[in-house]
Amino acid sequence: MHARIRTTAVTSLVAVSLLAGALPASADPVVSEPIAGGLVGPLGLAVGDDGTIYVGEAFSGQLTTIDEKGRTHTLVDQAGSEIAGLDATGKGTVVYTQTLFDGNAGEEAPPLDASLNGVRPNGTTRTIASTMAYEEANNPDADAAYSFQGVDQACLDTIPPEFGIPPPYTGIVESHPYAVAIADDGWYVADAAGNDVVHVDRRGRVSTVAVLPPVANLITEEVLAGFGLPDCLLGATYYGEAVPTDVEIGPDGDLWVTSLPGGPELPGSGSVWRIDPATGDATMVAGGLSSAVDLAVADDGTVYVAELFESRISIVADGSVTPFVEVPLPGAIDIGPDGTLYATILALTEDGAVVTITP
Repeated sequence: MHARIRTTAVTSLVAVSLLAGALPASADPVVSEPIAGGLVGPLGLAVGDDGTIYVGEAFSGQLTTIDEKGRTHTLVDQAGSEIAGLDATGKGTVVYTQTLFDGNAGEEAPPLDASLNGVRPNGTTRTIASTMAYEEANNPDADAAYSFQGVDQACLDTIPPEFGIPPPYTGIVESHPYAVAIADDGWYVADAAGNDVVHVDRRGRVSTVAVLPPVANLITEEVLAGFGLPDCLLGATYYGEAVPTDVEIGPDGDLWVTSLPGGPELPGSGSVWRIDPATGDATMVAGGLSSAVDLAVADDGTVYVAELFESRISIVADGSVTPFVEVPLPGAIDIGPDGTLYATILALTEDGAVVTITP
């Protein structure tokens, strides 16, 4: 059951109620009034060196800029595609991930194409590399085993089909680049369908940095009751795809990655990983997160994580997760050049916004 970070917008009424009920009760931290609103599925965010805010409006296929006065401008308009991952540096150097879906093929249809692109300040775009082509040629997680493993077929046959739990399978060929980080020698891309982090060099050549291991979910009595699964699965382990949702470069050059599990996401099954880009060694730094869709790493090493469906941003330190601030449906976070934390909120709606958060 490969996961895809793609969903339809919920109603404005739900959005307003979330916003009203999710602001912090105390004066610290402080969530600003929206800098800009009316954003359609703002699942990507980057703040340039000059303070320009870039937002990936995933549901409309647009890359939008926000200036210091809160004025918005459409920099890229690619209707029918998803623009999610963003990064920016220098004077308007911006890269973004783009996934093209067939709008007539249904929610679970595989993407038609996926790529890393660049855009100039005048809106001229270029394709840097196709992650789809790389996936088709290499399929880095081909040897990974997913779904229930070693469970009697008679038991598997009792799982109601509406649960959508697939039979045991290995990594399939599919690419959905969801985040990008600018490096000195190119770019790092988190592929949410390939279940890996890849490197793209300045010539557009793609290579695998690391494949995240399958997420092992133990089926306990609580899980059985919560999901209505058959009793024969008690004690079994479901191996979900480890879906990387963001990649950032830390102060020491290591990569920091958020992930959530493909398939049914059990509460607390999201995690943060640290990857040595030279060796590809991946270490889980913290677990226990829910819907961990984005992170930001401050210069002092503080790691902030957006937990989408928990409507909060947490801090990861020394392997522990500490809630930092509640905000409604945070889809992406980034740290500006002056150290300010930015976040998109109401990210699964057509009324998304960008706010700042100060401790």
